[in-house]
Amino acid sequence: MRYLVFIIAAAILIFVLPPVGIVQEDGPQPTILPALPDVPKTGHPKIEYALTELLEIRLNQGPASMKSHAALRDIDMSGDMVRVVVEAKQPAGLRGAASAAAILPVQNRLESLGGRMETQYENLVQGLIRIEQIESLADTPHVRFVRLPFKAFPQEVLSEGVNTTKATGWKALSPYRARDEVKICILDAGFTGYSALLGTELPASVVTRSFRADGNLLAHVHGTACAEIVHDMVPNAKLYLANFGTDVEHGRAVDWIIDQGIHIVSYSMGWYNAGAGDGTGPIGAHVKKAADSGIVWVSAAGNSADRHWKGTFNDPNGNGWHNFTADNEILSWPVNANTPTGAFLRWNDWGAWSGTNYSGSNQDYDLYFYIWTGSAWQFVTSSTGRQTGSQWPVERTGSWISAGTRHWGVAIRKHSATRNVGFNLFTTGSSSPIQYNDPWNSLLIPADSPQAVTAGATDWNTDAYHAYSSRGPTNDGRIKPDFAAPSGTTGVTYGTRSFFGTSASAPHLAGAFGLIMEKTPFTAAQVRALLDDRAKDLGPAGKDNQFGIGRVQLVK
Repeated sequence: MRYLVFIIAAAILIFVLPPVGIVQEDGPQPTILPALPDVPKTGHPKIEYALTELLEIRLNQGPASMKSHAALRDIDMSGDMVRVVVEAKQPAGLRGAASAAAILPVQNRLESLGGRMETQYENLVQGLIRIEQIESLADTPHVRFVRLPFKAFPQEVLSEGVNTTKATGWKALSPYRARDEVKICILDAGFTGYSALLGTELPASVVTRSFRADGNLLAHVHGTACAEIVHDMVPNAKLYLANFGTDVEHGRAVDWIIDQGIHIVSYSMGWYNAGAGDGTGPIGAHVKKAADSGIVWVSAAGNSADRHWKGTFNDPNGNGWHNFTADNEILSWPVNANTPTGAFLRWNDWGAWSGTNYSGSNQDYDLYFYIWTGSAWQFVTSSTGRQTGSQWPVERTGSWISAGTRHWGVAIRKHSATRNVGFNLFTTGSSSPIQYNDPWNSLLIPADSPQAVTAGATDWNTDAYHAYSSRGPTNDGRIKPDFAAPSGTTGVTYGTRSFFGTSASAPHLAGAFGLIMEKTPFTAAQVRALLDDRAKDLGPAGKDNQFGIGRVQLVK
């Protein structure tokens, strides 16, 4: 079962809880939860649990309740229709354009049920359908699974980095590629306000393309801030601005990038629960496809080092709940007023990656979500998808917000499992490090990809590592990030607010690649070797899971 990532808070509706009391200064107290009866899970095995839950609410409570629930669980609605991704069954080894035959029966069935196809990529169909027709769609023999779309987070925490990376001297050199300009694509959530910066903070002209179903290139300001940094680093590069909203749209964007002959992708986005953390998964496959075409893919490491926990299921009292400590079965974190928060859980039972999907999990665990009232934990919601052999080992809470400063918490329950699995838990919105925080192994996707050049965040002025910057290793034991790069820089897009996050680091690193490519005849591999040699080693000697090979610089 797949519980997929919600995008930025500005782009979603948020469910608001009423005030529930004053949080004690010492925070929530350790809690042992009562054992729950084992109730068989219901629902269609080819439908994601969140969609099954939405259907039940529509049938039992009506359309108004359905739409309210969809808003708080970050389920996209268009009128009375829900946005879904339908995975078509696909013969082994059939990929790319050849998979079109596999999706045609799915598209026809979707439209025969009154739905509307929006876009497709390989064996995936993205479309809109009334929730009452979801089971009829899933019953189609050509359908493997019906789920929510994946969505991504811009990796910001809310340029001096040109001098920090010692790019200034390189910019003065005559271009080697006078007739073959370096092409850099900023692939992001949106580019609000970019047109006002043309000819000043951005080149006089840029190439733009939106792959969102609504065609909205201006869906977010984040990409504009990233483009500013790339232009600061390599002002003669030809910039391409492309945005997306879902994993299907992301795949189409990558194909377009390849067709445009792009040299470098600057990618300041991150995904939760979209793969096993070892570079596999659909987003990792997109990165590999780009890299196999000769593109340098520079990816933000993520901003989850202080919002991450990992561990192995442990139930010493036998009540079915994971013990984070001997006397505490709820992990908590503080959240400021009016800040969205949620949690994403994945565990190590993915099975084999085929190139388009995982063989799936038969170890069934669930995620429960709570809010602290000041004296006790109040249950909010649960994510109890089925893992019966073909679904993914993931759960997520959705996005929630309270009227005041609160503590939120999660608990992990074993529903049906034969072994104690290893977990990665990510939270969003916390105002300080979460309880039992473990910063290692906290990379977001696709920073875990072996084909991505991954950027961690250091302070542009002091080279101090930013505590939020996600760290390796990957789940298959590789060192990441590859480099550290400046963050906390200023620009026009965010005004007086400095641009913090690995979102700022990635375009600095992408710009460094672009500047050397522009000024030399070097191949991408030769540019990488030069940057490896000139990086400023920070932290432990040699490459490590915090700074990578070191902070990027173009001159030793």
